[in-house]
Amino acid sequence: MLNHDPATLALATSAAGYVATVTVLALTAIAAPTTARRREARTILALLLNRRL
Repeated sequence: MLNHDPATLALATSAAGYVATVTVLALTAIAAPTTARRREARTILALLLNRRL
């Protein structure tokens, strides 16, 4: 039987959530119907990736 460390499970869960969030924001930045929504998605994506626009 596998013995899972709670800290490892928490780290994996939060990493998966982060990757899912970045993926959704990247898709929104590409496919949003309005310029304002694309700009907002790009801004949030830049903040999450710790980059400047």
